[in-house]
Amino acid sequence: MKLKKIGVLFVIAILAVGMLSGCSSSETETGEKTQLNVATELFSDTLDPAVAWDSWFVMRWGAGETLVKFADDFSFEPWLAESWDVAEDNLTWTFKLQEGVKFSNGDAMTATKVVESIEKLYADTAVENGGTGNPQSYFTYSSITADDAANTVTIVTTEPVPDLPGCMAYPWMLITNVDESRDLTTQGPICTGPYVIESMTPDTEVTLVKNENYWDGQVPFETVSILKVEEPSTRTLALQDGSADMALSISAADRETLESEGGYEISVVPGSRTGFAHPNLNGQLGNDTLRQAVLMAIDGETIADVTTNGSYTYGYAVVSSGLDFGYDELTYKFSYDPEAAAKLLDDAGMVDSDGDGIRELDGQNIILDYKVTASRQMNVIAEAQAAQLAEIGIQANVSITESQSDVLKNGTFDLCASNDVTTPTGDPAKFLGYWYSKGERNYSSYSNAEYDAIYEKLIVEFDTEARKGYITQLQQILLDDAMPVVYGYYNYNLCSTDAITGAYCPTSDFYWVTKDIKPAE
Repeated sequence: MKLKKIGVLFVIAILAVGMLSGCSSSETETGEKTQLNVATELFSDTLDPAVAWDSWFVMRWGAGETLVKFADDFSFEPWLAESWDVAEDNLTWTFKLQEGVKFSNGDAMTATKVVESIEKLYADTAVENGGTGNPQSYFTYSSITADDAANTVTIVTTEPVPDLPGCMAYPWMLITNVDESRDLTTQGPICTGPYVIESMTPDTEVTLVKNENYWDGQVPFETVSILKVEEPSTRTLALQDGSADMALSISAADRETLESEGGYEISVVPGSRTGFAHPNLNGQLGNDTLRQAVLMAIDGETIADVTTNGSYTYGYAVVSSGLDFGYDELTYKFSYDPEAAAKLLDDAGMVDSDGDGIRELDGQNIILDYKVTASRQMNVIAEAQAAQLAEIGIQANVSITESQSDVLKNGTFDLCASNDVTTPTGDPAKFLGYWYSKGERNYSSYSNAEYDAIYEKLIVEFDTEARKGYITQLQQILLDDAMPVVYGYYNYNLCSTDAITGAYCPTSDFYWVTKDIKPAE
């Protein structure tokens, strides 16, 4: 039975590589490379920027661009806007657009068209129109106006939004040439990026072609082919046989193999995505001592380095240690120490009184309902944590769900895994709202008056250094309160062959295919 399963997996791997080989890098008669081939595990079902997170992929593939762009340190850089400023009222933002930008169909990107793009996004995503309401959760506006003569767009927000430039860098805000007759699901939007989506097979493959009207320099390739390849080992094979020029999310073991072989550029960064579990304080984990013991019983560093094969960089704070938000200033009292965890429980009277191997709290066995998804190895992490918790007499039953959203909203968990980009707009203010007692996303039912007071200062503070100070304080409060269970920071990696140059893994997970990736000379 095992041999049969291995055989099936092998055939699947060969077929996947064969598909990549079928769209292998075309060359001119002189040997010039004209096609870029990309293998990735992540894909979208549509090309509509207003659907779920599909805008991420339109941008990742080199088709979409926004007014503002993130640098690797998450500072803001001009992109389709050359500059911006906010008035003294902290509500009125003016964006000066780049001159000479054209959409892929040749139309000029005017201020009016930028306003139309934003208005369409907000209309399509409005909850009252059946949308997700995602962009509106970052900011809403009372007015948005265009001045074509001055080439400016003015946005008046309904309340102060200190990170509005970061909001404008979020992929939802990619600028499109609105065409109401266009089927965005399959055709995708008309954008300004170096490549234009030509065709797409949902959740399988996408083909892009050179944007002949690109505004920002030369476009290196005639075509780009992106294929979904789920298995990391198959993506590695595609790099080795030359059918892929670059691939995302290669396993640590395979990266070592590629490095030893030579001829590959390997880029790894701890990104801004944090893996963690929300504890439900309405259940047994509302007991502070139990929650502290849970943290002390988990060997997070070994799980990150060994169990996930280096897919995570271990850290204890909710914001990545690789970002400039005070990680080195934090102190942590609940590092891995299973003996101290057991003593903590013993001293609190949480003992195994009936000899069944499970401690009790208030007369009930401590059995935690741990809900996870299989995404980014969260199920693997949870199972490893459950095994470590069992060593101190705590039972955690791990179950996989298709979606965590209903679990979180309904509170049907003791621990619920999550994996979030913490700095979607350049800093983690919105992410830190998970633990704001007055917020709609406070799934843990956490309440700390000091945390709330600092958070309310953060969300209206415009000074960058003051914001960093508040963010550091908020993280320290969570650490002191044993909140939440942090897995670490998901490592992004991108591996490329020596057939191309300029490919690397950015800190932000929004930019994969860029104009800077070129054929090797």
